Amino acid sequence: MAQTVELEGLDRIRKSWDVLLERFPAEKRRVLSQVGQELLRQVRVQIGGTGKVAGWQDIHMGSGGGYVAVRPRAKTYQTTKGGKRYAVGYITNAIEGGHRTGGRQPGPKAAGYRYRPRLHVSAVPGRWFYDRVRAQVGSLTQEELDTLLGTIIDGLEGRL
Repeated sequence: MAQTVELEGLDRIRKSWDVLLERFPAEKRRVLSQVGQELLRQVRVQIGGTGKVAGWQDIHMGSGGGYVAVRPRAKTYQTTKGGKRYAVGYITNAIEGGHRTGGRQPGPKAAGYRYRPRLHVSAVPGRWFYDRVRAQVGSLTQEELDTLLGTIIDGLEGRL
């Protein structure tokens, strides 16, 4: 009596696995895109203000689709009234982590002139908007991760 192996079930699993592998990167990218939009919204809320710094923020997705981040736009600059050019990432970093104020010393002035700086602190405290959003990220992504996990389980069980 010869032994036979039924391959119909294995073929179905193999086909489902192939469909899952084709679909998974697109699904992962879709979920990360949704998470990125929510992170961007949260960062902009934390920044507050008039909108200039919030408008500099942008979503960046890894080239392989493995991560998403919110960060200042690359190759974007802000020019001061004096003509000095700063990358918006440099400015955002100073707002995020705080910075020293180091007032400039005035040049020679008329007798009796006294320099009075506008700022009366040696350092500006950081706003920490990225850190606040990073602390909240676990609750932001749970629904999206559950959807992605459901897709994986459906693919493994042959329901795709």
